[in-house]
Amino acid sequence: MQPLLQLKGIDKAFPGVKALSGAALSVYPGKVMALVGENGAGKSTMMKVLTGIYQKDAGSQYFLGKEVVFNGPKDSQEAGIGIIHQELNLIPQLTIAENIFLGREFVNRFGRIDWKRMYAEADRLLARLNLRYSSHRLVGELSIGDQQMVEIAKVLSFESKVIIMDEPTDALTDTETASLFKVINELKAEGRGIVYISHRLKEIFEICDDVTVFRDGQFIAERPVSELQEDSLIEMMVGRKLEEQYPRLDLPRGEKRLDVSHLSGPGVEDVSFTLYRGEILGVAGLVGAGRSEVMKILYGAAPRKAGTVSLDGRDVVTHSPQDGLANGIVYISEDRKRDGLVLGMSVKENMSLTALRYFSRADGSLKQVDERQAVGDFI
Repeated sequence: MQPLLQLKGIDKAFPGVKALSGAALSVYPGKVMALVGENGAGKSTMMKVLTGIYQKDAGSQYFLGKEVVFNGPKDSQEAGIGIIHQELNLIPQLTIAENIFLGREFVNRFGRIDWKRMYAEADRLLARLNLRYSSHRLVGELSIGDQQMVEIAKVLSFESKVIIMDEPTDALTDTETASLFKVINELKAEGRGIVYISHRLKEIFEICDDVTVFRDGQFIAERPVSELQEDSLIEMMVGRKLEEQYPRLDLPRGEKRLDVSHLSGPGVEDVSFTLYRGEILGVAGLVGAGRSEVMKILYGAAPRKAGTVSLDGRDVVTHSPQDGLANGIVYISEDRKRDGLVLGMSVKENMSLTALRYFSRADGSLKQVDERQAVGDFI
């Protein structure tokens, strides 16, 4: 079968790092090609080369049988390649429809935006994904999972011949994932080619036809999924045979570390649980069940209305994130971009931001050498 898209012998280097070396990828009409590999294997770099975000150092790229060079995402988008990024690229203050058609708004014969047509088309795309809310809603009002579905709707609106999905189900519920898989099967039937990047191997075997494996920036193999089992796929990804994926450690239960009793606050009512030293406690529930809200109350990012929290036997009250940090409670947010990072600051400044007390002198100035050393050690 002639590929829709083919990359051969792709090299890409950054200062001190060879991100891709002789990498290759083929995407076929009416098929889903899984792209798998460990973190750092080069998957995201390959996608950025493919869509023109990065320029390759060597190799060739063919689309619809012709050699192409994309000088930026707009070039690849106009050619017929769409990408659903792992990181959300939406504007919270705009509506769903405005986000979907940003820069491509429908206009009438007077040159004005045709709002009626634009919202109708956006509603059609949402219905295709089995989403029941109106495209008039602001994106900032949606959950992370719903925002991910808007990203998917945005790419569907381009009618692309090749669609790249980078970890598309990370923030989705099982119901939303089932809706996405239904759409993927429809796209296959229309002859579209799909690149599906996921660390969830169960999804690879459920939705993908073929798989391409990367390791250390190099192409390892392309195989039909039907010829593989999970163990053999993992072996290609890591370069060795794994005897146990999740070895069970039978350790004695440690002392009580965190005791939460009858906790109540915004979105949370009468929650109790206990965490022991050396233990990982899973908190599960549907979207909107209050999982994140419980953690924000514990950390001090949301007010506590009732209940008690004790840490190592002493009562803890957190009125602010500073209180949480002072008591040794750290919160890693669901939405890193909105709640976790200051995007206008450097990696160093973001990493040390919540620990400045360790690098501060009595006069308030920073011990910059110590700060750089600590950040360098973590990197």
